[in-house]
Amino acid sequence: MRKRLGLTGLVLCALIFLFAVAGHAEEVYYSRCNLKILPKGNQITWMNWQSTPSFIPVGTKLKVTVDNDKAAFVDDKGTSYPVDLGASGQEFLEKFVTKHDIDVAKVGGKFAGDIKEAVIRVGMTREQAYMAMCMPAYINGKNSTEKTAYKEILAANQWVYERKRFAKRIGIEFDPGSGLVSRTEGIWKK
Repeated sequence: MRKRLGLTGLVLCALIFLFAVAGHAEEVYYSRCNLKILPKGNQITWMNWQSTPSFIPVGTKLKVTVDNDKAAFVDDKGTSYPVDLGASGQEFLEKFVTKHDIDVAKVGGKFAGDIKEAVIRVGMTREQAYMAMCMPAYINGKNSTEKTAYKEILAANQWVYERKRFAKRIGIEFDPGSGLVSRTEGIWKK
């Protein structure tokens, strides 16, 4: 004998299904910055900036699937890039991607070429510097790889990037008054 699900049963089944797939929903985003890729495993990283030869350019359209503090970014060629967000939540995902399309020529101004080359220059805004080199490993002397939101990084006056193991780090300092890059150290000139 078959038993029919009433309207309440159908609604309950639909809600269970939605909650089961909600953490894995795929959405379209754009890379907020030049995302560094480790050659082995296509993993997006925030370490070893200048020893990582390839990156996903700022403004690249990506399909994003999030599962707690992990995500997968898929480009238009179907290549998947796993990433550790550092913590669970939208504010941590925003370190990597944004819902808004980014026009580097417009936002970058005279620094658009430097942003595309992934180089930070004196005079850049925080946003331009972030687009060029993405997440620093340290902000204001503290490790920023976990539980640090995008807005916290942009508010810091000192960013430090790892370059290579046992090599000099890359330092970026912002003028607190103007918010512009006032000094760089360890940048490889191109």
